[in-house]
Amino acid sequence: MSTALANDFVGGFLQHAADVKDTLGETAHIKSIALAVGFLSTFASKSFLVFIWACFFKPFTSSKVHEDHQNNLETFYKTQAKFYDTTREILLQGRDEALKLAFSHAKANSSRGKKLVWIDIGGGTGLNIEKMDKRVAKLSENFTAVYLVDLSTSLCEVARERVAKQGWTNVHIICGDACTFEIPEEHADLITFSYSLSMIPLYHSAVDHAEKLLNPDSGIICSVDFGVQSESNSIGRTNTLGGMVNRHVPWIFRTFWRIWFECDKVFLDPSRREYLEYKFGTVKSVNCYNRTLGKIPYYIWLGVNKQEDYQLVYRFNCLATESPYLAPVDPKKNQPAGNEDTPVSKALEAALDNAKKGLPYPSLFYQRQAWRVYYDELSDDYECFKNQYIYAFTWEDPREDAALLNLTSRDTVLAITSAGDNILSYATLPDPPKRIHGVDLNPCQGHLVELKLAALTTLGHDDMWKLFGEGKIENFEEILITKLAPHMSSNALQYWLAKGPKAFDPSGKGLYDTGSTRWALRLARFVFAISGLSKKVSELCKAKTLNEQREIWKESIRPVLLSTLVGKLLVGNKVFLWKALGVPSNQAAMMGDILQYVIDTLDPIIGNSLISSDNYFYYLTLTGRYRPTNCPDYLSKQGFKVLSRKQNSPLEGIRLHTDYLNNVLRRLSKKTISVAVIMDHMDWFDPEGDDVNDEIDALHGALCEGGRVMLRTASKKPWYINNFEQRGFKCEAAATRYSGQMIDRVNMYASTWICTKKPAFTDRKMSTIELDKF
Repeated sequence: MSTALANDFVGGFLQHAADVKDTLGETAHIKSIALAVGFLSTFASKSFLVFIWACFFKPFTSSKVHEDHQNNLETFYKTQAKFYDTTREILLQGRDEALKLAFSHAKANSSRGKKLVWIDIGGGTGLNIEKMDKRVAKLSENFTAVYLVDLSTSLCEVARERVAKQGWTNVHIICGDACTFEIPEEHADLITFSYSLSMIPLYHSAVDHAEKLLNPDSGIICSVDFGVQSESNSIGRTNTLGGMVNRHVPWIFRTFWRIWFECDKVFLDPSRREYLEYKFGTVKSVNCYNRTLGKIPYYIWLGVNKQEDYQLVYRFNCLATESPYLAPVDPKKNQPAGNEDTPVSKALEAALDNAKKGLPYPSLFYQRQAWRVYYDELSDDYECFKNQYIYAFTWEDPREDAALLNLTSRDTVLAITSAGDNILSYATLPDPPKRIHGVDLNPCQGHLVELKLAALTTLGHDDMWKLFGEGKIENFEEILITKLAPHMSSNALQYWLAKGPKAFDPSGKGLYDTGSTRWALRLARFVFAISGLSKKVSELCKAKTLNEQREIWKESIRPVLLSTLVGKLLVGNKVFLWKALGVPSNQAAMMGDILQYVIDTLDPIIGNSLISSDNYFYYLTLTGRYRPTNCPDYLSKQGFKVLSRKQNSPLEGIRLHTDYLNNVLRRLSKKTISVAVIMDHMDWFDPEGDDVNDEIDALHGALCEGGRVMLRTASKKPWYINNFEQRGFKCEAAATRYSGQMIDRVNMYASTWICTKKPAFTDRKMSTIELDKF
């Protein structure tokens, strides 16, 4: 009978493996089959029957609970200790990922070359230690000492046998209480709870004891465990949690699994995780389901000392970069942040509010890098983006920006974030700006740029190229967890764990077939396919001379793409312009005849810019990838070398704001921005509204004397230029596009403007003639 049951069980596993193959690929498929085969041999044996008896039947035979917790553990584990690891592999998911995350963060926080002290609390048979040694980091090379602590004598005996078999000389087994054990060292650099906190009755004491042992400056504590959370558990403390992706577990799963596991004295109540999140600052938080065994909820969580972690000092110092005249403050003191004329960052407001309540600071305060500025993840303002970025690449030409603005290290630049290509280009300049503020209301645009920043910080050029040059890479999740995660916010990590494996899948279409604008690219490919032009488009992208490019365009592609029929159905359709190209109705109205506008955009490009070698914007659009000799500056070998250097990297000056431009401008100290690059942002405003004046006033306040605003627009002279001039700016068209002429490699806009803030004279009023001369 047991063999039949095993066969049924494995049959389900094989079906699951087929589903895994469809969604995650061949490697995951093979691993699932291997698990099924392994379980077949186990389940058909006595060990399977003992496992079933101990976990699913024995808890219902007696309600007696021993006062001595060690006695309870022995009663449960004594008969299963020898085959514990085999029967738990499929149940206790996420342990490999948790170890990789924990080690990568602990190593990143430690002094270079320093070996770590690791305590695995509730480590059982020592399987976690073996996983660390074989799959993550060699114990002999990375750890001074490793301590396994467990109260079960049977499990500890298996652990001792494992230590002897592996020949580890720096691993020590402590058969003792998680609340009182001691180690010779003063502090540990890494402390882990792997499916153990849910089984510790006095978990408050165990967590408090771990807090005392953790290195206060740079130690990492990690828990991977079952747990049920809901949105109601997070009220009033969402900014401490490191993101809300999959945080809410539906009522049916919360109720069923909590009752089921309590029969085995395993407690999935949210209080254990909540206590961790109260005692420590959250560095990373990942919410998952074990879908193989019925969608059991589990989590992976990493934290640091909430008051003493060295990153806190750095983060508070970095508040001065959000609002440059704000001095660093002592958040433990209930002191005012400044007078009414001094802007206060949202981060500082949130930190002071948390400090009053005894809560950890916002999770973003504990991140290794200060790139991402604090934002309220649950704001209603972000709902319209539906948890996706619009642009996977940036359409503005930074070569023209550099030529027009002549940026130097004396500049502080504020720019629309978009996909980050332009702000990274500014950072590769010979004398880059001392500070670059990227602003975008869409949080996912910030997640994309964080991924690029982390990759530039940790990866070699080959992997960087695969990620963002080709948009495809093997083992994305492994690279994300082991290399990139320590340099990203928890919010961005959650996003890319969910979206990244599919976006970068080598068998898929790649990164540049993501984002809202992917529909325009797909539609273009569809039009080319049904028109029989795909081959000609490929030839266009390989053309070696402008004459060859012009001929292919004129004879084959242009007659179809710019035909009246396609124009009316696609580029002339306002629904298509917004949904596929991100062109709002106000901007579309500024274009006039839209089909003619598109003709004036594309014809000069074909005639003057060789797509194959000097126009990565259209090359990417048509091919879905870049070329090493035709790519954004940050992907070139020279640009990568500048940005990835370990000392004085220009990346240190980048800050990413997730907010309305107005809000960011008003929270920056007055007269601290020298250049604001706002792309075509102003075209979106309603000419009948007052919002445009509010933004111009905010720009005027944030810009220093002589500060400049650079903008692009769909009009040769947009209506809002008069508003700029009425509010103290001198405005000049730096480039105007006429039919048949190209103003930059994108050529998508009718004009580019530089609006310069006029100097303020307090001693006398300037005459109209003097103002005009300025």
